[in-house]
Amino acid sequence: MSSTNALIVGGTRVSMEAEAAMTERYVVVELGTAEGQVDLPSATSDIPFGVILETAVLGQAVSVQIDGICPIVCGGAIALGSRVYIQGTDGRIDDVDTGTCVGLAMSATTAAGELCTVDLTHKGAA
Repeated sequence: MSSTNALIVGGTRVSMEAEAAMTERYVVVELGTAEGQVDLPSATSDIPFGVILETAVLGQAVSVQIDGICPIVCGGAIALGSRVYIQGTDGRIDDVDTGTCVGLAMSATTAAGELCTVDLTHKGAA
């Protein structure tokens, strides 16, 4: 699903506080420094917590999808069926193994900025 249509199926959503400005939706976040906060990854090896579903300013509540199926913005081409990982500090994903798996790509992408449908139930898989 490389279009701007967002497929979200099931899953658990939680409301968290944005530790910093989140200017792009559908990117991976990690737990923040304080309880109840999320932040963009500081390294590709960070542990993914979930995917933000909207943009937010510092201190604003943001919805985070933590399992199920949802779109994530990719940082480059992703092959269908591949495991996806945090690509950089912007929360985008790619299929280059950088540590902890974010999920399984249910769609392929060809360029950065496209949405990839990801099954988050595979998060953390080896």
